[in-house]
Amino acid sequence: MEWNVSAEVIAFIIVLIISVYSRKSHAVPSPKNRVFRLCLATTLGAIGTNLASTLMIAYAPPELLPLTYLITLCYFALTPLLGTVYFYYAVAVVSEARPVGRRFAVASCVPCAAYFLLVVANVPTGCLFFFDAAGSYVQGPLIVTTYLVFYFYCVACFALVVFTRAPIDPVIKRILAVFPLIAVGVIAVQQLFPAYLLSGSAAACSLLIIYLYLQNKRLSVDQLTGASNRQEFLSMVSLLDEKAQPFTAVLVSLSNFKFINDKFGHESGDRFLREFASYLGTIDDARLFRYSGDQFAFIMSDGVLGTRGEDGKTAALLAPLRQRLSEPWRIGGRSYTVGAAIGAVSYPAIAHNPGDVVAALEYATVESKGRGPNVPCVCTPDMMEAIHRRSAIADVVRRAAECGGFTVKLQPVWSESERRFVAAEALCRLDDDELGSIPPDEFIPVAEQIGVISDVTRFMLNRACAFIRTYRDAHPDSTFRGVSVNFSAVEFIQDDLAESVLAVVERHGIPASCLRVEVTESAIIANPDAVRAFMEDMHAHGVRFYLDDFGTGYSNISMMLELPFDVVKLDKSILWSATEDEHLTEFFGLLTAGFGAMGSQILSEGVETQEQRGFLNECGCSLMQGYLFSRPLSPDEAAAVIAASEEEAR
Repeated sequence: MEWNVSAEVIAFIIVLIISVYSRKSHAVPSPKNRVFRLCLATTLGAIGTNLASTLMIAYAPPELLPLTYLITLCYFALTPLLGTVYFYYAVAVVSEARPVGRRFAVASCVPCAAYFLLVVANVPTGCLFFFDAAGSYVQGPLIVTTYLVFYFYCVACFALVVFTRAPIDPVIKRILAVFPLIAVGVIAVQQLFPAYLLSGSAAACSLLIIYLYLQNKRLSVDQLTGASNRQEFLSMVSLLDEKAQPFTAVLVSLSNFKFINDKFGHESGDRFLREFASYLGTIDDARLFRYSGDQFAFIMSDGVLGTRGEDGKTAALLAPLRQRLSEPWRIGGRSYTVGAAIGAVSYPAIAHNPGDVVAALEYATVESKGRGPNVPCVCTPDMMEAIHRRSAIADVVRRAAECGGFTVKLQPVWSESERRFVAAEALCRLDDDELGSIPPDEFIPVAEQIGVISDVTRFMLNRACAFIRTYRDAHPDSTFRGVSVNFSAVEFIQDDLAESVLAVVERHGIPASCLRVEVTESAIIANPDAVRAFMEDMHAHGVRFYLDDFGTGYSNISMMLELPFDVVKLDKSILWSATEDEHLTEFFGLLTAGFGAMGSQILSEGVETQEQRGFLNECGCSLMQGYLFSRPLSPDEAAAVIAASEEEAR
């Protein structure tokens, strides 16, 4: 018989190209990546021995018959193995989503093992093939098992992917289900037309699909710097965790890279990142990853941090890195000095799982930023405990947002000139059976981070409006002015914020003038145009605005002058400092007068003593809030206290 090997030659070339281009992709030695390498090697071996066997059977002299027999035997061993390795590739992918049982993995290799025994038995029996006395190739009676084994693993691969309950991405699921069907179709064609060698083509098609969609270099390597990407970092951490292998992870976050992009252009920024990554790549025994835009991570499997700080290879790594960061970088005729925040954590001494590693790195990097440029922060047990608490709080906040687990307290605002409570501030509270009472300064930032702060604000807005309606209905002659609600900076990214707030006010049937919105300086700085537009829109409907916590940040007076704040709330730290330092007394009075001249009232928080109350009176500050007058109360208690003060004022 004459064979047509052209398709097999093309398939061999395709697999060679894939082998070259996939060398740097998915460098993490995970089971999936290792099996993919095995797929490449097996496919090259199967196609190579198929071509060699075919050519030698057709053209080799009788003297080379033993070599021809050996190569053909290798071909018979490798070709059905193609189906086996591709099946185990699918097993490895499924295992990343949900572990596949060891028994299943072992049992699945039984048909392959039985076939190998058949290959070994071919030597004395010729059950698969043999060469007759004339040296001609003859198929044995069990040649069909070669196809049956291949078909078995293709069908098993399809069934595994289609019927698995593992949470696999639907796109990946379709890819894994398609390639065995293509392979079965190609081999079926070869059975119908035996003269055409297509087994390698079936494997090459499958390999090409896997490479393009699952193993492509672009999926694992950052194209700008050539370093492995964040997903590879996470895969490496997970792999080391599975092996329980100690390692140290370091995260380097460039502090002022945005300045380079803005001042010198993105091309210069890209050149700097490539240069920086090139330097980092020279660090011995460290695997480099581009963690995000201006962040790079290292993993060192044998340099472990102690619980008290740096030691071993970590100290050796960070010292020259810090030195290099203190020196300028000369790129394209320009010099750049770039600082960085550096966070580090050890596994398993500090972090005990992949989630801990990522959380600790990011936490330590934020802490490093507060310490100054290039000053590293090594995660400690106390920091890890704080991270775990934050994670637990996040779970509590999510449940509270879903099930209405928040509560409202109202802290009345005292008017010294009217000698009564004239307003109140709505304060969100959160309690948990295990964590107890969680302070707002802990759970509010978490709510912002996990994306449920809008739910918290809507809850507070509804409760505040409900209180106003209930109080006005119970005291129709009251001159109570209303309740203030804190708005997070996140709220102002909503296009329909004004409409949604007014809808709540209308639904409760209260005048819009009874609602006060508290805005922090950080919210204004984050989105000044949106805040200004919201304030102007709401002011037109009568809603009043408070500038919250004035004095806690870097106050931009010019920006405050441009915005129509009705009340400026002075942080308690200003009052406490002014009453303790006589040099600040005059300043406090001038501050009160200055805001009064701007048309804004001053409300001083944190009033706890009669001395502070008297001081505020002298300074002309009438609105006061603090424990001297009232602690935060339940809505019913607050209503009673406010009503009593109004009655006494009459």
